[in-house]
This record gives sequence, C-alpha cells and structure tokens, in this order.
Amino acid sequence: MSNDQQTNPLQQTQNVQGSHPAEVENRLVDAKTLLQRLWDDESRPSLRWLRQQQAERTIPYVKLGARVWFDPVEVRRCLTERWTVGRRSGWK
Repeated sequence: MSNDQQTNPLQQTQNVQGSHPAEVENRLVDAKTLLQRLWDDESRPSLRWLRQQQAERTIPYVKLGARVWFDPVEVRRCLTERWTVGRRSGWK
C-alpha cells in the first residue's frame, strides 16, 4: 500500500465530503491535527506540551500499536474541566 493509500483505520479527516460537521469533529485525530483543531495559530501550544500532557495522563488518548490518536471533543472537555479558572468564593 502506498503512502497515499495509508490512512488512519479509525478516521479520515481529510477529504470528508458530505459528512455532518459533528461527525468529522468526533473522529480520532493525530497530535498535530488535534493542536490545529483546538487552538488558533497564535495561541497553539507546542507538540512537546501535548506529549507531556499525554505522558502525565491529563488528557485522554487511544494508543493502537505505536500510533496515538485523540478525540478532539473529549480532549476539549477534559482541558476545560482541568484548566478553567472558577470564580473565587466571596467575590462579587
């Protein structure tokens, strides 16, 4: 199989035509695609940061053999729960 024909067996984020946006959003993606989906160019963290979060198990991921995949919806939810600063009690 050539490189052009090799794809993630769980998803195809490129050239998905006629798919509902929610269907595309729920597909598993690689690390670089995850960073592109969740952050704009100016605020995007590094791939190293993402791998560190993965190693610390602070974000969910799926490992199939040597390949690692992320669900953007689950990662966004997890990051929101972990990193959103709440209002301090007593503040008005």
